[in-house]
Amino acid sequence: MIELTVESTGLNSHYDLTDRIAAALQEHGTGDGLAGVFAHGSTIGLTVMRYEPGAVQDLLRTLERIAPESPADGSRYLHELTTADPNGFSHLKSSLLGTSLLVPFRDGRLAMSPSHRVVLFDFDLKPATRRVFVDAPRAATTTPRTDEIKENSR
Repeated sequence: MIELTVESTGLNSHYDLTDRIAAALQEHGTGDGLAGVFAHGSTIGLTVMRYEPGAVQDLLRTLERIAPESPADGSRYLHELTTADPNGFSHLKSSLLGTSLLVPFRDGRLAMSPSHRVVLFDFDLKPATRRVFVDAPRAATTTPRTDEIKENSR
């Protein structure tokens, strides 16, 4: 398992991890397949998106409408009442975006559109070192194809 770290500044910060993931997979000597990417934490999220300022702001504004820092009715999130931690909205945004995804890897590179990027979002209130784990596809093995197995078993 590959581990990447990100020194995050916190609230609504975002980081393009695409090149780091691709380089780590190349260095790892992986085969073709799907690489699993998992962000360790409950106040961060991962997505594949067109990483440009407009799309980033559109996503952040949409998440803010769904899970605002302060609920519109003036109440507090129950998370704050049970933990005394005022970041309930951060946990909601993380749950909405998700903390894991799969990316295709073929011929030594990520097999995604060049305009799509793997992006980490941090919704928490304070800076933190964030950890991202990448599970590389396994190197190809020489297993017979299904039709070869049937042919050989006759």
